[in-house]
Amino acid sequence: MASILRIKRSEVSGNPAVLGAGELAYSGLTDNGSNGGDRLYIGMGTETAGNAVNHVIIGGKRYTDLVDAATNANTASAIVKRDASGNFSATMITSNLTGNASTATTWQTARDLSLTGDATATFTGVNGSANISTALTLAASGVTAGSYGSTTQIPTFTVDAKGRLTAAGTVNVATTLTVIGTSGLSESINLLTDTFLVAAGTGVTTTTGSKRITVSIGQDVSTTANVTFNNVTVNGTLSSDDITAANISVAGNATITGNLTVQGTTTTVNSTAVSIADVNITLAKDATTAAQANGAGLTVAGASATILYTSSTDTWDFNKNITAPNFTGGVSGNASTATTWQTARDLSLTGDATATLTGVNGSANVSAALTLATVNSNVGSFGDSVTVPSFTVNAKGLITAASATAIPTATAGATSGAATKGLVSFYNGDFTVTSGYVTINSVDGGTY
Repeated sequence: MASILRIKRSEVSGNPAVLGAGELAYSGLTDNGSNGGDRLYIGMGTETAGNAVNHVIIGGKRYTDLVDAATNANTASAIVKRDASGNFSATMITSNLTGNASTATTWQTARDLSLTGDATATFTGVNGSANISTALTLAASGVTAGSYGSTTQIPTFTVDAKGRLTAAGTVNVATTLTVIGTSGLSESINLLTDTFLVAAGTGVTTTTGSKRITVSIGQDVSTTANVTFNNVTVNGTLSSDDITAANISVAGNATITGNLTVQGTTTTVNSTAVSIADVNITLAKDATTAAQANGAGLTVAGASATILYTSSTDTWDFNKNITAPNFTGGVSGNASTATTWQTARDLSLTGDATATLTGVNGSANVSAALTLATVNSNVGSFGDSVTVPSFTVNAKGLITAASATAIPTATAGATSGAATKGLVSFYNGDFTVTSGYVTINSVDGGTY
């Protein structure tokens, strides 16, 4: 036998007097427009004495009849539907329309449209019936109208983010040039009235032409040229006070019998071999503290290899590996291997498990027994056909408590909707139980 499911129903009443929240009811009473018939109701909202605060209409024959009666003809009190061409026959809608129209001949009320800000303009009486034009006037930016700049004055101006001049003026062209000689004396020259003369020194000539001044000494002194001086004599110490030049190149051998002092920021020696008789080379000669000598050392170009002194640790720091047959003295840092630890150690485990490895120094393998900590004192078997096992697990997956609870008999609660979960039995008048499967014989919502 198939199951029968019924909702609350009536052939003599419209809206039911009592309808629970979520409960359905159908009125089969013939609708007369006001009796509430031919409608499907559902209860919604808070219940009082089993009656929901709202009885909401969600369908029924009344509304399917309205849909079935829909027509494209201009029929009073009927739902409008389009014909096969997408049209309907209504010729007039007698009410005010709201929303967007695709087109309109004019605005109902003409408007004045105004522009303000960087420019001003006004369109008067705009309603869409005709084109309208008006004059646009740029706003004054604050700059004084006029001409700026001359042969002795340079124009200046300020531009805002919109490309407008907000200020304009002029500044006088500089006409004075100050010339300072090697003696330290200076002289001012008026560029508009004075004549500037470049005088030639001993062995130097000057010429003018093509709007430029050429200074020469009678021979090529470029970096690849051979420069000849009749006599160069160095007596005693040669320092930068004796010779001043950007570069000095000697093609042959140069021997200096006195002391050589080079003053500058960089000294470059381009040779394949350098021999120094001194048994000690001093770096950071002028340093008086370790901090002043910080960073002193050697750098190998190409390999980016460095040996540098670090004052904060008072150590020599190598940035490359060091290979040597032997090292003498104490060594700190990480070694790739070691035979044993200098001092044997005992290694202990505590917490979730305990163990102790005694006398570990790396000379031999060491083993020990590991014992898990006790977290549950209730040991045994839990759960059967009438009891449910329950247990507590910590974040490490260990069972910290275990027990069994008898499955209760399901009962109705003291308040509406409450219940006690558990084993249940079924009334054979409403339910059929076959091999554990439960079939509903009939569910009847009743009449009203």
